[in-house]
Amino acid sequence: MLVGTYDHRLDSKGRLVLPVRFRQELGAVVVCTIGIDRCISLYATEKWEKMLEKLQQLPFSKGKSRDLMRLILSNASELQVDSAGRILVPAILREHAHLEADISLLGVSDHLELWDRNLWLEYRNRVMDVLPEIAEEVEGF
Repeated sequence: MLVGTYDHRLDSKGRLVLPVRFRQELGAVVVCTIGIDRCISLYATEKWEKMLEKLQQLPFSKGKSRDLMRLILSNASELQVDSAGRILVPAILREHAHLEADISLLGVSDHLELWDRNLWLEYRNRVMDVLPEIAEEVEGF
């Protein structure tokens, strides 16, 4: 399970060194795509396969399903983890998530999220302010 938050920096070429703990769980190839919020989602290949199965079950005749499938799949890339434990984050995804240098890397159970550090802190603080209400409304928590 991928958990925890790590603060890192992208280098000038848009490369990110993955923490060793995450590297071990992700493997030598990761799939990245846009996240639902202004972030990037990274998946191990077996987790990505499960995501693909879910997407393929959506009814393509429904507009919102098509929109979701198109955006997630058209922005997806397979990335090799190099010998230094780095991945090159595609420019289109860095633009989507407003990534420049300082980032936060979050473990979110079955995937990682890359956030601009300031956007992550703003989001986190906003959600923390209403956490009791969120917990109250989430079924089964």
